[in-house]
Amino acid sequence: MTKKKWAMPLGLLCIFLVLLFVYLFLKERNRQAEEAENAGTPILEMTGDSVTELSFQIDGEQVSFEKEEEGWVNTEDSSFPVNQDKMIDLVDDLTGLEADRVLTEIEDLSEYGLKEPENTVILKDSDGTEKEILVGSQNQGTGSYYLCFADEPSTVYVTDTDVANNLPPDIMELAESEAYPEIAGSNILEIRVDKSEGSYDLVKNEDESNWEVTGEDGKTYSAEYQDVSSLASTLADVSYSGLADYDADDLSVYGLSDPAAAVYIRYEEEVEKEEEDSSESDSTVSGSSSEEEEQEMIEKEVTIYIGSQNEDGDYYVCLDGSTQVNTVPADTITSVLDSNSITYWDGSIGYEYVKNIKSVQVSYGGEIKTIQRNVKETEDEDGNTEETVTYTSDGTTLDEETTEDFLYGMVAMEAQSKDPDLSTSQTPDLTITVTAEDQTFTVTYTAYDENFYLAVDSEGRPGLVNKNDVNTMIEEYQAIWS
Repeated sequence: MTKKKWAMPLGLLCIFLVLLFVYLFLKERNRQAEEAENAGTPILEMTGDSVTELSFQIDGEQVSFEKEEEGWVNTEDSSFPVNQDKMIDLVDDLTGLEADRVLTEIEDLSEYGLKEPENTVILKDSDGTEKEILVGSQNQGTGSYYLCFADEPSTVYVTDTDVANNLPPDIMELAESEAYPEIAGSNILEIRVDKSEGSYDLVKNEDESNWEVTGEDGKTYSAEYQDVSSLASTLADVSYSGLADYDADDLSVYGLSDPAAAVYIRYEEEVEKEEEDSSESDSTVSGSSSEEEEQEMIEKEVTIYIGSQNEDGDYYVCLDGSTQVNTVPADTITSVLDSNSITYWDGSIGYEYVKNIKSVQVSYGGEIKTIQRNVKETEDEDGNTEETVTYTSDGTTLDEETTEDFLYGMVAMEAQSKDPDLSTSQTPDLTITVTAEDQTFTVTYTAYDENFYLAVDSEGRPGLVNKNDVNTMIEEYQAIWS
């Protein structure tokens, strides 16, 4: 009796579960069929080109834009520099919205987050048609989003597009920054950094082969070419990370009333050469008009002011004569703020082309010896000039290969670091005086510690040189006389 008693309820339960499964299956299949039928259904009957007005909310306040002959403008502030490309993309995204499903006869908008919408978007086209879109919530199960028109609340559109997130949270995201000057790093002639401490001026010399750096003390030294070139490239390629203010009337907010640094850049720019007004132009043959325009280089300048940092760590900057404040990533600015004239000191101890050397006087181990470099030119039967190089000391001819090993090692010597505060009371172990075609200089090497020699370079700057490198140079020098 017991088995029979439970048989019927269990059977009914199984039938119920089967029917429930069939119901859910059919419901899901119908939903998918409905989605397939409605997939790609345009929500707005407007095109991006036809839209003439657009408004939406930012922090609960409605912001509006109108399209005029010259492009989009901010209705509330005509001076706002609207980024035309971003506005066009935003309008295209809104007019291109498509529904995956269309729900009709909706009575309770609160179920879709549309009673208190996340945003309200209003579009108006050239025909005067206006559409107000309410942006609802997200379906946590499917990931879809709900939209409806304010004048058709009983119809809800289901879309995969997150309209609320696609609308800019800050109006400045629709602003266009002023263009940073187009500068080629190789065309920069001068970089001057003025700041409260550690100001310096980098100037490319006349033949543009080297740089010189002048510090706050007014002393000028040779600069490390690669380091300055790297700075020039950084300043030439400045890229704004954002626009903070398009018309700042209080620069102190951004630390720019008393900037951390002012960076002056003097550079050359290639432009089309202006035609001279002369009678010769009348006699120019017609075919010359197809020739390439003649170019010329003109000098230009720009000053960048660097202010404080924002919460993201970016620096506020503005160009001289501008009221726009932009932001620049910190890694671009730190190379300017954290450096001084010493940062760009040339690492060379006493560089000169060996072919330009006339003599080298070396004081080492209590002896002073002079190496003469002698060049003799001869002409062969074909008129070609040949040079013969010999090295002598007190009338004795020296081995060319051994001597040049020393000379090339001597001119290539580099300091690992230079610091004006380095000093020693010891007498130099090695003193070298080089006489070349256009300069004479003296360098000294003094044992400093177990790892370094203290070298004073050809311009009087102290620096630390690897002890092994100096010992190798001394051995090469001694090999000349062995």
